[in-house]
Amino acid sequence: MRSLVSVTRLRTLLALCAFFVAALALTACGDDSDKIPGNAVATVDGGPITRAEYDHWARITISGATASGQAVVPDPPNFTRCVAALRKVKPARGQPKPSETTLRAQCRQQNEQLIQQTMGTLIQSEWIIGEAEEQDVTVSDAAVERQLKQTKRQSFPSERAYEKFLDRSGMTHEDVLFRLRTQLLAQRLTEKIRRSAAAPSDADVEAYYRENRAQFSLPERRDLELILTRTEAQANEAKAAVQGGMSWAAAAKKYSTDDASKATGGVLRGVARGQQDRALDRAAFAAERGEVVGPIKGQFGWYVVRVRAVTPPKVSTLAEAAPQIRPLLEQQAQQRRMQSFSRSFTRRWTEATKCRTGYIVPLCSNAPRPRTTSTGAGPATTPSNGDGN
Repeated sequence: MRSLVSVTRLRTLLALCAFFVAALALTACGDDSDKIPGNAVATVDGGPITRAEYDHWARITISGATASGQAVVPDPPNFTRCVAALRKVKPARGQPKPSETTLRAQCRQQNEQLIQQTMGTLIQSEWIIGEAEEQDVTVSDAAVERQLKQTKRQSFPSERAYEKFLDRSGMTHEDVLFRLRTQLLAQRLTEKIRRSAAAPSDADVEAYYRENRAQFSLPERRDLELILTRTEAQANEAKAAVQGGMSWAAAAKKYSTDDASKATGGVLRGVARGQQDRALDRAAFAAERGEVVGPIKGQFGWYVVRVRAVTPPKVSTLAEAAPQIRPLLEQQAQQRRMQSFSRSFTRRWTEATKCRTGYIVPLCSNAPRPRTTSTGAGPATTPSNGDGN
């Protein structure tokens, strides 16, 4: 069996959204299993996640992680069926058959992975649905159908291929619709939270401009006429030609080895300090406008150069810079709003989630608690299926 963190392409497309990444520095915590209905593995805001739901989605998790799609759910505590299934897998050539103890250890590890993934998927689904209800965020059946059609176009060449996927994965059509609806709810929650961020004021824009004035400074730029030759003698000949009346374009065409500038009549436009060969840069920015300078020995040969035009340095005004500043401040405000929401969302829904012993994951209020967490983006549009992918 491949690792349970492996998923098919469609399962990634249909994935739920990640809410946070916990750095698990575990501390002891109480167990509220006695408050969970007998047929449930967890409750979220008082509503049960049943053992039947868990078993169904556990089979889907395993089917998506196995090459054949044949799901064998680990059966603790003895793992009899799991060990029997693993025993059927032939070892690599030259490798001994694994022992019963080794197979049972593999089953135990797979079961731990399975619980993390499946409970994560089910709990996050309930969190998204519950948050959407509280915030009056809805998704129509038509929107779900549109998303399904788009997913099919992207992932399957035919309806038959989609049906084969359902058969192999253990998912029903209704399961697919459920995952798509949950994903769309997460996306719309994200959009709503981002829209709720306060728009930057004119004072905010002005303050940013004052504090970051250097960002809006444009350096001096020069339009240069350039001829590059292989030898100093060729450079002197080219210089004499332009000083004798030959047009720069004609001289560049005749003498220059620089194809880029030859194509524009020998002209390089909008050159700032530090963009060219060091020797050429020094000469070009020391020359007066209209002065023919050279030959200059550079990295690529000998230069003859003339300054055609000089654009002095400029600092954009507040009015000119504002169209760049405002979207940046809006984005920063939205990020802060999402981070604040994510912390509140995670705290509130974790407190509302209780899990039965044997099914406890970091999303449960009765789980060992991390001392530190890194904030995520709330119900973001980046796909995640709750299993680390």
